[in-house]
Amino acid sequence: MAERYDASAARYERWWAPVLAPTAIGLLDTADEALAPVEPTRILDLGAGTGTLTRAAVRRWPSARVTALDASRGMLAAAEAIADSDLEDSQRARVDLVVAGADRMPLPDGSFDLVVSSFVLQLVPDRGRVLREIRRVLRPGGTLAFVTWLAGRRGERWLPDDAFDDAVADVGIEEDEVDEESRSGDLPSVEAAVAQVRHAGFRDVRGRALTLAHDWNRESYLDFLELYDEWDLFSGLSSGDRVRLRRAAQRRLGRLRPSDFAWRVPVVELTATRP
Repeated sequence: MAERYDASAARYERWWAPVLAPTAIGLLDTADEALAPVEPTRILDLGAGTGTLTRAAVRRWPSARVTALDASRGMLAAAEAIADSDLEDSQRARVDLVVAGADRMPLPDGSFDLVVSSFVLQLVPDRGRVLREIRRVLRPGGTLAFVTWLAGRRGERWLPDDAFDDAVADVGIEEDEVDEESRSGDLPSVEAAVAQVRHAGFRDVRGRALTLAHDWNRESYLDFLELYDEWDLFSGLSSGDRVRLRRAAQRRLGRLRPSDFAWRVPVVELTATRP
């Protein structure tokens, strides 16, 4: 999985990070409420990706040092480049980058006041182990705040996806079976999320369901598919087939209403305290 993210870091930052960013950054408001009136000075961004939460955290808390940890060197390289260009020197000096997996972090016990994570805990092979590792690196009284996908509507049919699948069939392309790596998967419910976190040794666990909203249109969604989500499919085609598939997808997507491109999916946001 790390190698896949290494190869897609630039495309992730261009096409996927902006979709997640409003919901991810909103997590810091929730974390702030859980921490109040104390401000964190040591923060871990777990599964930092290209650094959306890391940059937001150093801007939000002027005294905080933020460690951005991710298993993908490519993603952290992108995070480093963006931080170098977007952050003030004083802010950039408070960012550390660590390449490591979430289940075995090379970080001292009790070294953070706050651990934040956005759209990562569904990807790890063993969520319970990762939660216990988070508990280890938090100081007593420290806070965990994360947001990730809820199962349910995210697995339902979405008309633009159906239209693209029909376009693939129109052109006569056979898609390869995706070999999914072991992962924990989306959380089935808020109650299940709370139970898993409590089982890992946290207390004062509070979770709530939210909705991630993003509005596409025909062209932006097709660009997203070609340049990110269906990159493997498009890049494996001949130039002629690639053009034919894009045209077929334009026809199919063009039959949908603008409102059909309003993407609304459930997420769970959760905070907890390490005893």
